[in-house]
Amino acid sequence: MANVPATFGRFVYFPKWHKRIYLPCFQTCLSLSTNKKFLIDNSETDEDLKHYAEFKKIVKAKNLAHKDGHTCLQVTCKLCQENADGNKWAFVNKTTGSFVCPNCDVKVPLRQVKNSYEKEKLIIDAATVRKTNVYRSTCNAVTQVPKNVCDSLQIKGLKEVDFEILEAGYDPIKKSLHFPLKNATHTIVGEKILYLDGGLEMTLQNANLSGILIHEQSPNQKAIVVTNVLDFLVLIAQRIDTHSIVCLPYGLKTLPQESLPALEKFKELLLWFKCDSLDWDAAKTFSKKLDEKRCLLIRPTDTEPCPFEAQRKRLSIRQIMQKATPVKHKSITTFSSLRSDILSELQNIEKVNGVKWKRFPVLNKLLKGHRKGELTIITGPTGSGKTTFMSEYSLDLALQGVSTLWGSFEIRNARLASTLLRQFVGYSLEKKLHEFDHWATEFEKYPMYFMTFHGQQPLKLVLEAIEHAHYVHDISHVIIDNLQFMMGISSTYRNDKFWEQDNIIAAFRSMATKHNLHVTLVMHPRKEREEDDLTASSIFGSAKASQEADNVLIIQDKRLTSVKGKKYLQIVKNRYSGDLGIMPMEFNKEALSYAFSGQKKKKEKERGHCVNEEIVNNT
Repeated sequence: MANVPATFGRFVYFPKWHKRIYLPCFQTCLSLSTNKKFLIDNSETDEDLKHYAEFKKIVKAKNLAHKDGHTCLQVTCKLCQENADGNKWAFVNKTTGSFVCPNCDVKVPLRQVKNSYEKEKLIIDAATVRKTNVYRSTCNAVTQVPKNVCDSLQIKGLKEVDFEILEAGYDPIKKSLHFPLKNATHTIVGEKILYLDGGLEMTLQNANLSGILIHEQSPNQKAIVVTNVLDFLVLIAQRIDTHSIVCLPYGLKTLPQESLPALEKFKELLLWFKCDSLDWDAAKTFSKKLDEKRCLLIRPTDTEPCPFEAQRKRLSIRQIMQKATPVKHKSITTFSSLRSDILSELQNIEKVNGVKWKRFPVLNKLLKGHRKGELTIITGPTGSGKTTFMSEYSLDLALQGVSTLWGSFEIRNARLASTLLRQFVGYSLEKKLHEFDHWATEFEKYPMYFMTFHGQQPLKLVLEAIEHAHYVHDISHVIIDNLQFMMGISSTYRNDKFWEQDNIIAAFRSMATKHNLHVTLVMHPRKEREEDDLTASSIFGSAKASQEADNVLIIQDKRLTSVKGKKYLQIVKNRYSGDLGIMPMEFNKEALSYAFSGQKKKKEKERGHCVNEEIVNNT
């Protein structure tokens, strides 16, 4: 693993391999960097979508071959000379307007594509692009998969010929299996690697991120979609001739929109993820991106586990497949159709509680966890540290894989990111600038995104940016700081700020439910007497804010009104469990943290010394 170039890194995820942990492999892979765009600029967010309607008109006016697919508009590619006969398809995402041509292996802004089609002008040299984008494996000694390696996977019915069909290879030095990832034209654009010592899975791709791992010996209109290589191989060994088998490139982390064209040919997708509520949430999120109408789900219960676990328990794979149910439900349902959902929650109660905070154990005790589909409101006096606390609150979750989008209208993104970095490191880097590159590279590995809005913004633009981020980057947590900065723009409610605020809150409540997001709104309280405690009714505006919210958190700051006054976070509403209470807030100025006290601060200093030694050794 030490020889894997960092420049190809996207991200890494670590499934369980017979419940063993292989720490050296884990630590080595953390050195991989990511090439990720962290700023989501609204001027770019909907630019392609603006041209989508006009592009369709051009396609129809010129009588070009096209097909309205499940997630994309398929259209004859006219960007390069090699496709003069018009037999190559390009794909335009119907949600974002993104234009991808698997044949040219390019992703081009729709504005340029529209001009090219309109003026019939070629803009791509396909031969040059293809030569530049040729994917080269990161391993030098890849051979055919030997029989002993095939047997070591402990998958009944798996044969060497299956690896030959997949064009898979084996690296005896690193003890790793390599599976080529292909785009919609079956061009190899990356690879998925399974390390046998530890079960680590890694995905490496070209910049277009358009490849998937697929097994299809005959044309099928149905496919089973799984998230890891072991489940993928188990299904191959079952010889299911009615379905193709698909393994998602990045597991549960994200499903790039560039990968969708490779799945357009399937009329039915059966999503089969792990027996885990987090996988269940991901399945429902991905099904919306894949078009819910063609998706079936296998509910995660003990009797319908993932394929690898089902084989281990000697359960019938085909019988479990027959229990798949449609994602799309009618407006009215019955208890019978909800039975499996209820059973899944009861069997996974801890995971249903949500993602646990590691820096704030008191919040785990009270709120139980951070769950999707909820609306949280946090308020407190001016200068009480709402933004600082929320940055650490969100950082804690992002470090555990909760993809987070910040909408900071009050302070600049650079300042917010600086705060997050300092909280991540645990001390100021002002006098240790030689450490900056190291810690910045480490921080970039985590799913934290920022909107480029500042000051008052129309609600429509903000919602469009969030929907785009949710679709493209699989955002699951949105923070708006603060709500009042979005007011005063709408002409409809210009004369009534309370009605305008109610409209904004209702929109975010609806978005949280519709897209299964957790939305956190930072709001200012009404002016109260300094000696009085803030309550849920102290939130600025009408009672709608506290009524719509699932959780209401208030920072109570008594330091200015009492000699021995303290600052603490009070949970005054908790719809999930009903538990209320307080969390003391002691501020560590060095780390800008409400979670770091003496012993933790000492550990962070020791951590800094280790980093210095590492930097010195590297130089």
